Amino acid sequence: MKLAVVALGGNSLIHPKERGTVERQITRVNKTVSYLKHLKGYSLAVTHGNGPQVGNLLLQQKNSNKMLPEMSLDTLDAMTQGQLGYWIQQAIENILQKNAVTIITRVLVDERDKAFKHPTKPIGQKSWKKLVASPKPLKIVDIEEIGNLVKGNFVVIACGGGGIPVINKGGKFSGVEAVVDKDYATQKLASQLKAEIIIFLTDVDYVYYNYGKPNQKPIKKLTVKDAIKYLKESQFREGSMRPKIEASVEFLKRGGKKVLITSPEKLNLALKGKTGTVIE
Repeated sequence: MKLAVVALGGNSLIHPKERGTVERQITRVNKTVSYLKHLKGYSLAVTHGNGPQVGNLLLQQKNSNKMLPEMSLDTLDAMTQGQLGYWIQQAIENILQKNAVTIITRVLVDERDKAFKHPTKPIGQKSWKKLVASPKPLKIVDIEEIGNLVKGNFVVIACGGGGIPVINKGGKFSGVEAVVDKDYATQKLASQLKAEIIIFLTDVDYVYYNYGKPNQKPIKKLTVKDAIKYLKESQFREGSMRPKIEASVEFLKRGGKKVLITSPEKLNLALKGKTGTVIE
């Protein structure tokens, strides 16, 4: 069976304007997962963001550090992988009636990555954000276990929040203070698993040319060549659509067949070619 890797965007899990209670987040997760019922004929691996959730934990630590010791960022990555993976796993089993499992996933990064000296990734809510290092992922450490579970017909939730960034020193892994971009991690996961397609579910129905300008227009189909051209023209915003397009190009260069970018609500129509952006 062909494998689809589905990346759930941050708004699928917590809305920027909502307080983000457990009940509200679970409701949003359930709604988003319900749209995956349209992915018939595919085995699935699911990735997700965790920026707001990690930001909330950082803020909680900041406000309680006189009473409790602070946890490192890689540990917070692991905590939110478990938290969100649990909700998504429950939703997949309850709504889609499929066996699901969450893997607390480690992602190898280079300790010499320039991102450690120049933190650029904002995490948190609108009222409070922190810039943290976001090194590029080199490979998924736990890929063998993930692959075996996919072959065993499990829906695997992996690389939550981009995975836990680790470095390898003398054959031993250790976590580092960083957050890996979930889109780049999704590409690594999909390429290493030899997936057929990546589906990025985000808060827009299409990728747009001249996004946010009076002359913006939806892009229905995009070749790798045109995607590279638009990237050079800075058509896509950093921290938003740009990493998705860069990840898409890399995935297709490494043997992937197709990338689909759309909103969860329009997934069914996008699979029928009636909306969404296809990159091939």
